Formats: sequence, C-alpha cells, structure tokens
Amino acid sequence: MENDLKNPFKGYLANLQKHKQAVNPVHEIVNCYYKMNGWEKMPKEFYTGRYAYNKLAKEAKMLYEACSEILDDAIWALDKMKYLAEKGKFDWSIITCLKHKLK
Repeated sequence: MENDLKNPFKGYLANLQKHKQAVNPVHEIVNCYYKMNGWEKMPKEFYTGRYAYNKLAKEAKMLYEACSEILDDAIWALDKMKYLAEKGKFDWSIITCLKHKLK
C-alpha cells in the first residue's frame, strides 16, 4: 500500500511570499518551530543554549537540504515530528526530524 498522504503545507512558500517581501526558508523553518511550541514571544533569555536561534538555524538548514530544498516538505516534517513527540511524550528539536524516517 502506497503512502496516500497529501502534504497539507503544499504552497506554503508561495503563499508566504505574497505577504512578506523577503523570505528565507531556513529562518521560516526556525520560526515555525518556535510557533509550534508556543515560543515566539518568550523573553530574550529563553533563546540561549538549545533554543538559540543560530543553533536552530543550522539544524533548519540541514533539514531544508534533506528535504531537497522544498520548504513545504520541511515544515511538514516539523509538523509530523511534533505529532510523534506529543504522542510519544518526548522532547524534540529540528534536528530530530533528520533522525526519524518521516516520509
């Protein structure tokens, strides 16, 4: 049986570009990760260590490249990992997407 799932984030980048002037896919992946976890409005002190933007941007770039530089697929991978993490009750980061087979 083939995987009949359709990517719900298809067209995400095109839609985003309609509303924002310059879009960097790596930054968008990090921003989506923050939003998925409810961390987009945290105090400055929060964004250090494992949640540091530069660390997450490096992970996001690896994920983006692993997804053949298709932003929709990278965000879908984040969404699937968030679901698996909530279901399995484990902590996750962007890099965790690369350690699981999400396709």
